[in-house]
Amino acid sequence: MHAGKAYADYGLKDGLHQAGAKVHRPLAHMAGIGAQCAWYAERLRDMPDTTGLAELIADDFYNDRFDLSARGMASHTGWSLMPAVEVTQKLRGLGASDRAIRVFFTLVSAMNRARDATQLWRAAAQLFESHPEVFDPACVRSMAAEELSELLFQSRVSRRHRPDVAAWRDIAGSLVSGVGAVSRLVDSGAGDAEDLLKDLRHRDSGGRARYPLLKGPKIRAMWVRIMANHGGAAIQRMETIPVAVDVHVRRVTENLGVTDTRDLELEDARPVIQDAWRTAVRAARVGGPARIAGTCAALDPALWFFGKHGCSHCQQTRVPISRACENCRLPPTVP
Repeated sequence: MHAGKAYADYGLKDGLHQAGAKVHRPLAHMAGIGAQCAWYAERLRDMPDTTGLAELIADDFYNDRFDLSARGMASHTGWSLMPAVEVTQKLRGLGASDRAIRVFFTLVSAMNRARDATQLWRAAAQLFESHPEVFDPACVRSMAAEELSELLFQSRVSRRHRPDVAAWRDIAGSLVSGVGAVSRLVDSGAGDAEDLLKDLRHRDSGGRARYPLLKGPKIRAMWVRIMANHGGAAIQRMETIPVAVDVHVRRVTENLGVTDTRDLELEDARPVIQDAWRTAVRAARVGGPARIAGTCAALDPALWFFGKHGCSHCQQTRVPISRACENCRLPPTVP
């Protein structure tokens, strides 16, 4: 909410809360409307061309123009190095169908919490090759919990074993049931983005999640994007899927001056970051694979890659990888 305390407390904030909205006032800590107006005016004068940045980052990413030679990686790479791209190619080489790939990414995405995504996807692909039954929802439901736990543990797919194994079994059961938008999408390859997000957050009358560990704000957005791109699903209203904000996406967004959210907790910073990129993408020409082109879902992996392989290193080395690096707002390093 970009309004003073008098407006917020006159019923506007309460009304929004009653309607089910979450209200964030980024300058609630700042006394006086004059100081708040000055804060916004200062940032408006120094605001970057976010639309141009979105186009630059996406273009460098999807056309493999990132220069990572200073990172000890192949120069001029991007999309081709994404772990999900590599794993999808391996699964198809093993003869996996689109449905099998959608099941694979649905189950494994639930394990993607505070993990190195590359290591997780590769470990899961190796497990798929040696024990494909672990990725068959019907087989999982009839498998002994101890056997499933051992396979997930030995393969390093699972890290927090008790909740991970429970979630794997629950998700498999939900997929077998055929109930809900997510299960229908996995089976048929067609769905609606908003229906999918709603189903991922679904809880039964007892409060039990239908898709545990998949309903978080980062994972659910990432999962829909993967279903559309790697899973070959036709998903309507992809433009409603926001950027999946994690530490890497937050870092690049702040370093480029797109948002001033460094003093906020991630939960409060996430909607600000998502709104900034959503606004940029609406006016931008963002490329990418056909099923996600022109949406935040296409910009999302580009931002993640830029933050992981660019900004996370530049805090120490300050070696640019993209044309967008010219807009970096980090203070110069001391020789």
